Amino acid sequence: MTAADDIGPGSGRAVGPAVDSAPDSAVVATLRGIARDAGVTARVHATRLTGPPGTVALDDAEPVAVASLYKLPLALVWADLVAVGDLAADQPVRLPARTRMPGPTGVAMLLDDVTLTARDVVRLMLAVSDNACGDALLALVGRERVHERLVGLGLPETLVRQGSADETRAVMRDTGTDSWAAAQRSLADPDRAAGTTQYDPAFASAATAGQLGRVLRILWSRPGPAHELVRDALAHQAWRHRVGSGFPHDDVVLLGKTGTLGRLRHEAAVVRFPHEHPVGVVVLTRAARPERHLPGVDAAIGELARVAVGPLRLPSDV
Repeated sequence: MTAADDIGPGSGRAVGPAVDSAPDSAVVATLRGIARDAGVTARVHATRLTGPPGTVALDDAEPVAVASLYKLPLALVWADLVAVGDLAADQPVRLPARTRMPGPTGVAMLLDDVTLTARDVVRLMLAVSDNACGDALLALVGRERVHERLVGLGLPETLVRQGSADETRAVMRDTGTDSWAAAQRSLADPDRAAGTTQYDPAFASAATAGQLGRVLRILWSRPGPAHELVRDALAHQAWRHRVGSGFPHDDVVLLGKTGTLGRLRHEAAVVRFPHEHPVGVVVLTRAARPERHLPGVDAAIGELARVAVGPLRLPSDV
């Protein structure tokens, strides 16, 4: 039995030794088996965010189109700029109804003009993956500045090429549809097998699982109110059915951000057991099947996270 297998139903105890190098072959084989059985290609990176270094990885250096997960590195850059005084957290941001890309949550689903502070834009962008807020924050920060900051942080393969509005337009163009709802139906049709450039990391916002893990490490290493605001927004994420399914315990704190587009189902999360070091885990998947509702894939993301996090659990006094 490996450390990953010895997690057990209780959530309050550390399991297994510290892992300070590559995981053993049994853990990697378990991760591959879960992905194979779920019908997905998976990239996984788990890392201890405090305490002794430790990492578990599966194909975590492969660039992947990340869909709405672009909002996570964008939020890090925003917080860094606020921390050095280049942006104000309470700066008003206007989101006019006529120019907003519609979406299913937050400001994106509203009908009238809205003005929010930048920090509230960040909160909605992360907590409910608000597409209108994501586009507004990217416009406020600027693509070039995002790119320069990410390169400076040692994240050259984390590319925020566009926001949700540009992604949506690209998918509609690729599928020959005239609405987002029609584009989603086209991508999900198993008889059509439609594709899109937004599955390709050469054209979409992209990152590796390993670099998104580094984004989490940086976020957890930064003091100050702006970075704490980002961490708190991640704690309010509305979508709990992926990584959260692997940790069904009331005393486990979960913080995260999902990304979803057609066959792509992703999550970057932080798992914090009581009295233990927090562990960041990134699971990026691409499903073989195109349907919009694949609960088995969502459950597999939770299981992949559980197996990857297990060997890294360590009491916080170590």
